[in-house]
Amino acid sequence: MIRCLMQLACLIAAVPAYGGEIAALDGKTPAIVVRGRIELGDEKAFFELVKTVPNARIVLAGPGGNVVAALAIGQEIRARNLQTLVPAGAACASACALIWLAGTKRLLGEDARIGFHALAAPRRNGAFSETHAFDPVLMHYLLELGYAGDATATIVNTHSVGIRWLDRIELNSNGFAAQSYP
Repeated sequence: MIRCLMQLACLIAAVPAYGGEIAALDGKTPAIVVRGRIELGDEKAFFELVKTVPNARIVLAGPGGNVVAALAIGQEIRARNLQTLVPAGAACASACALIWLAGTKRLLGEDARIGFHALAAPRRNGAFSETHAFDPVLMHYLLELGYAGDATATIVNTHSVGIRWLDRIELNSNGFAAQSYP
C-alpha cells in the first residue's frame, strides 16, 4: 500500500498546481473549508488546522487535484469522525469527491453535485493519460472507509477526461450514503 501511494505521489506531483484554500470558519457549527484545487502539501496544512478546530464540519468544493493529498485528508477526516458537506449549488469532483466520501456523515446542499472519474497521470509531453495501476490503492481506501468492494467500479468506470456527476439519489443507490443539508 505505502509503495503504491509513493508511486502515485511521484506521478501526480508533476501536475501543475493552481492552489486552493484551506481555512477555518467561525460560526454556529465550526467548519474547515477546503475549496479549489487540492495540491500535494495541502494535507499538511489540513492536519495543522484540524488540530485547532477538532470538531469541525469539513465544507468542500473544487475540481479535484492531487489524489495522494486527498486520500491523506480523507483518512484524517475519518480518524476524527468528522462530517463532510458540499454546500448548495457547489460541485466537488475527483480528488475532492474522495475527501467527501471520508465523512462519517456526508451532507449535500440543494443542487450540490459529486463527480467521479478514473485516475489520470501526466505523461512526459505534459498530456494526461488514464491509468488503472492505482485502482487497488483506491479500493483499499474505500474499504477502509467501510464501502463495499464494488464501490471502486463506480469511480473508475468513467473515463478520466470526463466526470460522472451524481446527485444524492444516485450516490445513495451506488452505496455512498448522502443526506440532504440542511
